[in-house]
Amino acid sequence: VTFSTSVSNNYIHKVLNKQKGGATMKKTEFVCPHCRGYLSVGDRVVFTIRKQGWTGGLLLLSPVVGDYQYENHWSYKIQPGEEFDFLCPICHSNLSVPGTEKFAKVIMREEDDGRTHEFYVVFSRVEGEKCTFKIAEKQVETFGESAHKYVDFVNASLLK
Repeated sequence: VTFSTSVSNNYIHKVLNKQKGGATMKKTEFVCPHCRGYLSVGDRVVFTIRKQGWTGGLLLLSPVVGDYQYENHWSYKIQPGEEFDFLCPICHSNLSVPGTEKFAKVIMREEDDGRTHEFYVVFSRVEGEKCTFKIAEKQVETFGESAHKYVDFVNASLLK
């Protein structure tokens, strides 16, 4: 995840609800891999974040994979290179990927023509690192300029 300035809610709403040839594009939801609770609220994905020496708070991310825009409380002092724990705001489980300190993961559900497809979305927990993977069975889609540094790790670790 890369933290950057907020994107307009209207922009994301248009992206998510864009019509193509009269048919609505895929409906996307994000869920916790532990409790399966919905993390999607409106046009954002909601996480609790924390770091050492800081009690934490809520972070709202774009639901568009590869869009690194976010919203947070004005008092958060987020600096480049800081690493955050991402927690489910429902069950409070840590969303870190076992065996690595760099990544968190959630489940992404896409509904298309009445069929639901599930993927893992794995993303960097380091501020400023644009690195996201969309994983389905034995396929990996990469997003972000830093993803190339971790492709071999993701293939070896997460596609077992």
